[in-house]
Amino acid sequence: MKYFKPLFLSTLGFLFFLFPFDIMGENRIAIAHILSFITKNYLDEFLIFTEVISWIVLTMTLIFIFFTSRITTLNKVFKASPLNVILRLTGSFLYLMVIHEWFGDYKWSKLLIDPNTGGVMAGEGGLLTTLYVTFFVGLMAMPLLTHFGAVEFIGSLFGKSMKKIFKVPGYAAVDAIASFVGDGTIGILVTDQQYKRGYYTQKEAYIIATNFSIVGIAFATAVAEELGISHIFPQFYASIAIITIIIAAITARCPLKKFKNTYYQGVQTHLDQDSMPKSSVKKAIDVAVQAASKASLKTALKASLLNVTNTYVGFLPVIMTVGTLGLVLAENTPLFEILSFPFQYLYTWMGFASASVSSMAPASIAGLADMYLPALFMVDVASEQARFFIGTLSFTQLVFLSETGMILVKTSIGITLWDVIKIFFYRTLLSIPLLWALTLLFA
Repeated sequence: MKYFKPLFLSTLGFLFFLFPFDIMGENRIAIAHILSFITKNYLDEFLIFTEVISWIVLTMTLIFIFFTSRITTLNKVFKASPLNVILRLTGSFLYLMVIHEWFGDYKWSKLLIDPNTGGVMAGEGGLLTTLYVTFFVGLMAMPLLTHFGAVEFIGSLFGKSMKKIFKVPGYAAVDAIASFVGDGTIGILVTDQQYKRGYYTQKEAYIIATNFSIVGIAFATAVAEELGISHIFPQFYASIAIITIIIAAITARCPLKKFKNTYYQGVQTHLDQDSMPKSSVKKAIDVAVQAASKASLKTALKASLLNVTNTYVGFLPVIMTVGTLGLVLAENTPLFEILSFPFQYLYTWMGFASASVSSMAPASIAGLADMYLPALFMVDVASEQARFFIGTLSFTQLVFLSETGMILVKTSIGITLWDVIKIFFYRTLLSIPLLWALTLLFA
């Protein structure tokens, strides 16, 4: 009986997050099926729900500027720093503004509610519409993957190899797999949760969150289709995986002085399975059973519901603000062209045609605002090599301000906005020479 709890609940978690299955000809993981079901059948009702959430965030954030509740949880959810108050209010208002096309007669409003700016973020087909579903379903189901022995089982089995190659515990394999077949945001949230539970040091959490939280294979398929390279999708995703692994191994060997080898404040450190002399299936099972015996499904679900609330209040309005403003800059100013000026010379030297370079250079920088932007820059470029190159680069850059970058900032790991920008350029510069070689080989 002691094996039933970890086996049943952890298996449910793996099936839910990691294994695609076919429904009506669509082969996807469970979250993707749920998202598809809601958006196809209940989109109008769901958009009303998101509007209600936005009004609640807007109203409660204003109230809690001046009011402090006796309920500690409410204060934790709605009290925020001055910067976060501004971002929450702006994001909630922008969301409602785009949905209802408020102030549509004004020039400044048209910049924000344009289908290529705010329209990318909100409304039918908007990024936030996807994230509202993904976060709720993902966070509520996440304890199945993280609390009932799966993490300990994998950590015990793969601890040695993960430690040797990436300098992180074997538990990180779960984060990487969740990102690979699910979504990078889920990978980051898993990492943050595990860091706060004492599974990683701050440095380990940084390495995992900024290297393994790759955008999922489902989104990669959509980008490949948009760029007209779906016929070489195996080479496309293999290139993403190869470059990601190499950069992760390099990053793990960097000093990273800001991020310490210390555990989250006040958290009891979990037993380091990687220090055991030899991994075995039996040992891994024993460790998993022990972890599951201490976990409560009811307690885990309560914590998950609070995480959903914090995400809706603290994450999504920030993503809306930064994403919309980034897209406005990309669409209406020469900022990305100016910042990408050195890339024009680099890509010309690498042998790309001038017609391709004029799109490739700004696309290389545009990914900082949103990872879908590079594909939009490249969609009409004739060169398949150029489209393959930028499509892959947009994934290996990994962080973008409309989603993963701001989620990293909101974690407990200690990553700042400036850190996100540095990570973006660091990964870009490391990716380019590796990607050049793979492009010549594959495309």
